[in-house]
Amino acid sequence: RAALHNAEDIQRKDIRIGDTVVVRRAGEVIPELVGPVEALRTGKEQEFVMPDRCPSCGQPVVQPEGEVMTYCVNPACPAQLVRRIEHFVSRGAMDIEGFGSRMAAIFVEAGLLKDVADLYYLKRDEVVALPGMAELSTDNLLAAIEASKERPMSRLLVALGVRYVGSTVARLLGQRYSSIDALTLATREDLEAIEGLGPHIAGSIVD
Repeated sequence: RAALHNAEDIQRKDIRIGDTVVVRRAGEVIPELVGPVEALRTGKEQEFVMPDRCPSCGQPVVQPEGEVMTYCVNPACPAQLVRRIEHFVSRGAMDIEGFGSRMAAIFVEAGLLKDVADLYYLKRDEVVALPGMAELSTDNLLAAIEASKERPMSRLLVALGVRYVGSTVARLLGQRYSSIDALTLATREDLEAIEGLGPHIAGSIVD
């Protein structure tokens, strides 16, 4: 799988919808899309235009100055919610065993999860009634959610998906602050004083 999220790169390489493309391995494992195989074009290919609205929620998208990425910034976007839950439950974050992408979509569609915090308020009778869920799988899932409460604060910080906060930055914050409440009182200047945290990271955490 090769990601195509950079509209300028797509335009520069003249990659069109319907193209057959060349993909190569870049670096160790990352797949890179090199360009189209023009000889195989049929004339039906279409130029790609980045949508100005999110295809999931219909809200306007933004491209921050100096960045190549385009974002939907609607916090209630259902597609983003599914991805946020996937990230929250993943192994490097809260590590809730048995909760994958398919399950995240089912729970969101059923209205049981409107944000990641709702994971900790799920009721057994609501979960067991979902498609594909039985009594044993429900009990195992609820037990895994309960066990995730014992994760260290650094894992929770990773799970929350704060921009620029990966496992290394989360560990630095966990060493400096004893709780989320203590961290919320930190100023940008406090955070920039931590070795390894620059102004971009500090600003993102404060935001």
